[in-house]
Amino acid sequence: MLELNHPKAKQQERRSHEGWNIAELLKMHLGFAPSFILTTALELSVFSHVAAGRRTAEEIADAAGARPRPMRMLLDALVGMQLLARNPQGYELTPIAAQCLVRESPDYVGDMFVLARLWDSWSHLTETVRTGKPFRPVENQEEAEEFFPQLIRGLHVMNREPARRTAEALGAGNDRHGLRVLDVGCGSGVWSIAVAEADRQAHVTAQDFPGVLDTTRQFLKRHGVEDRYNFLPGNLKEVDFGVDRFDVALLGNIVHSEGELSSRDLFRRIHRALRSSGRMVVIDMIPNDERTGPPFALLFAVNMLVNTEFGDTYTMAEYTRWAREAGFRDMEAVDINWHSPLVIAHK
Repeated sequence: MLELNHPKAKQQERRSHEGWNIAELLKMHLGFAPSFILTTALELSVFSHVAAGRRTAEEIADAAGARPRPMRMLLDALVGMQLLARNPQGYELTPIAAQCLVRESPDYVGDMFVLARLWDSWSHLTETVRTGKPFRPVENQEEAEEFFPQLIRGLHVMNREPARRTAEALGAGNDRHGLRVLDVGCGSGVWSIAVAEADRQAHVTAQDFPGVLDTTRQFLKRHGVEDRYNFLPGNLKEVDFGVDRFDVALLGNIVHSEGELSSRDLFRRIHRALRSSGRMVVIDMIPNDERTGPPFALLFAVNMLVNTEFGDTYTMAEYTRWAREAGFRDMEAVDINWHSPLVIAHK
């Protein structure tokens, strides 16, 4: 057995590391494959066919209008991705697929994974890095009202539990009752719905484009809280939030698409709209101050690069500077067991 300081041992270790690095590069290069496989499975309604009782590659291919051999290869890849399992009768759904990838499920999130415009944007990343211009940003209200409702259903399911933990962190229904809440760029309303469910005396003003608010109303009705909402339609860059009206302002995954200048202006307007001791709550992807991690926050910044003109992800230091510039006195980061902590600014 070679000792660790033996020259041959060091040579073997170096070769091992070199091989590992090369293998990781290949794995990284093929990182697009699971995304394409999942998208194709959703477009062919594979998970719905399995849920309907079709078990073999032949049965699933026939239902999907596909050929058995390529379908078998697709299904095997889905097994490797742990979205399907195999038993003596054929293929079956894993729990996450049954909950979220069967079109008929109330928690279906597949629509957000088959948006062609996202593929188009990412395929032009090289050009975007060269020019600084995204391939096809959402530039106006008409495009926003077409694009965002497609994302809302999936985002609502994904954010329900962190939204519940956010409401808990804010003391809604516990030590805080009758909260007046502003939900900026509300989407499905998932973040404020959690507050309204926890605090039965809360009242919410939901702001978004008129076409998005039509979808918001559907979710409010589903959760039984629509009677405690009113609506502020319009572009968040332009609407008047008023003065001294709210106890809490929620920015749920808004800042990353707005960019720095718009967000700094938004912070100032929210500060005016909050009552004394009001709180602005930012839920977003937050890299560390050195921008060395976490990986998801850094990768999401590139997603903003290819899809928006000014979007990015921002550090706690940046949020702190902008909030103090807007007049907030204190900042805190609150762990909600999510990819990033809440950022809470106190007036």
